[in-house]
Amino acid sequence: MKMYVLMILVIILALLGGLVKILGGILYGSRSLLVDAFTSFANIISLTAILYYYRLSIQPPDKDHHYGHERLGYAGVLTTMLSYSFVAGLSAAMLIISREYTVGEGSVYMAALGFVIYAVAVFLSLRIGGFLKTYGAFTISELIESIVVILACTGGVFISYIIDYVGAIGLTLYIFYELAESFRELLVYIADRAPSKSVVEDIIGIVEKHGLKIVKYRFRIASPGKIHGDIIIEANPDLSLGELSRLIEKVKKEIGEKYRGVDIVFEARPPRE
Repeated sequence: MKMYVLMILVIILALLGGLVKILGGILYGSRSLLVDAFTSFANIISLTAILYYYRLSIQPPDKDHHYGHERLGYAGVLTTMLSYSFVAGLSAAMLIISREYTVGEGSVYMAALGFVIYAVAVFLSLRIGGFLKTYGAFTISELIESIVVILACTGGVFISYIIDYVGAIGLTLYIFYELAESFRELLVYIADRAPSKSVVEDIIGIVEKHGLKIVKYRFRIASPGKIHGDIIIEANPDLSLGELSRLIEKVKKEIGEKYRGVDIVFEARPPRE
């Protein structure tokens, strides 16, 4: 019960932190604080999607998903990209149409208050652990952004609004950078990229050390930590079907003990004439 209450408190704090930032940006004219507020809400949306689709991705195989549900986890990544793409476009549009403006002193206090609220949320998340520990680590980037915003707001108040404006541009460019990195990471998995050369060579070495002659092999990264593959071997005429099956199971067990996320299908072909 206590754990559940703490989880609800983390969600409330995350929402409250975003509201404080967006109110501060609207009331005191800070563009950097508004961009930071947009990313806060995108953070909450993406976290919700990632946790939801992660729970789906670990469901066992069924009649409609023979290989399992691992790739449903990518829906969380896609939702993250969509939410941050919207924020990036909204922030860019806001900055393009902005004219000379005044940054109120209250923006500094609101930015600082938002930082404190997010710091408490991160602390509670790390203390709870589990999924929220991951969220806490991920949200630390929000604290770094908040520090940048506090400095930008302070410069906007006491020196020139241009400092606040440059801070907003910097945050927006960082969002585009994160989008590009997320796209690059997603592309690795949807393109059926093979695992690293060292992993492939290690798996092949385990197979061959048991005397199995490989005719052909294929591997792909199905999802983070999950590798699918198929290996065609040449059947040894000196082994019975039962002996060959037991040897293959032994090899699969050894591979599975070293690489828990590897799922390999073996096919035996008659020896070449």
